[in-house]
Amino acid sequence: MDMRDSGEFEDKISKLAETLAGIQERAVIEYTPLVNDICNRKATKDEVDSLLTWMFDFVGNEKMLVLFKKVCRTYLYTYPEVVEFYIMEYCKEYDRESLKGTKYEYLLEEDKELYEDL
Repeated sequence: MDMRDSGEFEDKISKLAETLAGIQERAVIEYTPLVNDICNRKATKDEVDSLLTWMFDFVGNEKMLVLFKKVCRTYLYTYPEVVEFYIMEYCKEYDRESLKGTKYEYLLEEDKELYEDL
């Protein structure tokens, strides 16, 4: 790869990063009214589960994480199994160290082969 290819590659990566950041910001804008709605009324278990599923891919964004936590806090006692599942998935995906030494450490082994192949 010569220097021109390297510069083009870096430009493409920068543009991709900008596009992803724009998508994440747009997701925050779109999900905010949904989160406010679901947190201000009694939502069904399926509604909460679906919303958390849709939001999960964006929780790497700090603003989306705040919205995600708002839904989790609102429904922690109403639908504990749903909220616990998403909290554990969050820890597994974004904060693996937090599971070490807990009864949920086994979650880290579920995809061990995947990480070993990388």
